[in-house]
Amino acid sequence: MAVDKRYETESSASAREKWSEMGEVSGAKTEVGEEQPRERRGDEERAGERKRMNESPPVDDCCPICFGRFTVPCRGPCGHWYCGDCILQYWNHGAALQPCKCPMCSQLITRLIPETSFDRCEDVEVLENIRKYNRVFVGGVYGFILKVLELPLLIKRIFREMMDPDAADNHLFKVRLFAIFLGALYSVCPLDFLPTGRLDAIDLFDNLAIVLVFILYITGLYRRRQRLQLLRRLAAAQP
Repeated sequence: MAVDKRYETESSASAREKWSEMGEVSGAKTEVGEEQPRERRGDEERAGERKRMNESPPVDDCCPICFGRFTVPCRGPCGHWYCGDCILQYWNHGAALQPCKCPMCSQLITRLIPETSFDRCEDVEVLENIRKYNRVFVGGVYGFILKVLELPLLIKRIFREMMDPDAADNHLFKVRLFAIFLGALYSVCPLDFLPTGRLDAIDLFDNLAIVLVFILYITGLYRRRQRLQLLRRLAAAQP
């Protein structure tokens, strides 16, 4: 009888140990099961936060160009936000055929992405200029076709850059090279519509290039003088 009681006691003790181990395992599984949804929810929240940051500018941020509130907010490939009109004006002071650089990190801005929640019925002109900017800097064959379609904008920017008096010598060299190329092309062309003939075509195009650069140089000096006078009047009007 004593042996039976001892056996029953050991059996009950081992049973209790098994039940306790099973309880610990189930508790651990429950904790792991609870941690996984929490981690999943955390990942989803972080992904949602990144998506919101990509779709709209931060609430407590401002335009790094005008230091004011965003108007027509646009995001560059680097993730920085600007006013649409501010970044386009910033581009106007750069190279004619190259994308502008981010004023924050100097990365090339090859595409501007307007805020998704922005009302597209407002500031239609700025949005149209942003669309043209994006079309100019698309790569590949499709990008070349878009550049051909946007030739009026590119030519306008080239002439605006040529009116910079500080870069007149560099523009004169480029334009004269282009004029020599046109003159050589006309020399081998079967059509002869110039009164000077084919032999003097290169000299004619070269002289025209010099006259064009000189006119643009004088125009640039006049525009700079007008801007300086405007700045002086604005400075004198301030108390």
